[in-house]
Amino acid sequence: MPPERVGILGGTFDPIHLGHLIPAMYALEHLHLDRLYLIPSAAPVHRPLHTPAPADDRLRMCRLAVQHLPRFAVSDLELRRPEPSYTVLTLEHFHSRLGPADSLFLLVGEDNLPLLSTWHRAADLPRLARLAVLPRPKKGTGSFSGRSEKVPVPFFSGRAGLGEGGPKSPIPIPSPLVPISGTDIRRLLRAGQDAAGLLPASVAAYIRDHGLYRP
Repeated sequence: MPPERVGILGGTFDPIHLGHLIPAMYALEHLHLDRLYLIPSAAPVHRPLHTPAPADDRLRMCRLAVQHLPRFAVSDLELRRPEPSYTVLTLEHFHSRLGPADSLFLLVGEDNLPLLSTWHRAADLPRLARLAVLPRPKKGTGSFSGRSEKVPVPFFSGRAGLGEGGPKSPIPIPSPLVPISGTDIRRLLRAGQDAAGLLPASVAAYIRDHGLYRP
């Protein structure tokens, strides 16, 4: 069997939207992934408040979103786990199932880079997976950086940050910046407005049929 290249992208996906899927599609092609797993989180450590949509609904929306996308899959691993959603545990699960020649990639949004050093067992992350960084809007500014390579990730690269070129350096994904956020979608829906153009049609229909995010 040829070596397998697997990527994982975790998040609350509350709801999953085109701002998640478009960069993920670019990552799938840029990294030559055989499989990209979306992993909805149950109790995200850095987002301790409850999510507006139940975990089962978020899982179903993820499955609807990728049902026609080749090489995409959805894992309920973190929803079944009794302990908090630590990324390092998820990486260990997938890493243990790969062969010695296979590769595992952890996809994270650029906005999460400043938090990586605070993640549980952060020093173990580079041993388990290669980091790939998706461009994201700057939170609270309404603008986009588009300059992921300037963000330092010293415990991954060992030197400066993205673009250093070493075997453990984070990989910037050349994806367009997509100005969509779950917060904005939930705000629109709470106000009774239509957010269909920001979501896959199947997800928009699920939200409508199940009355999610409505007052």
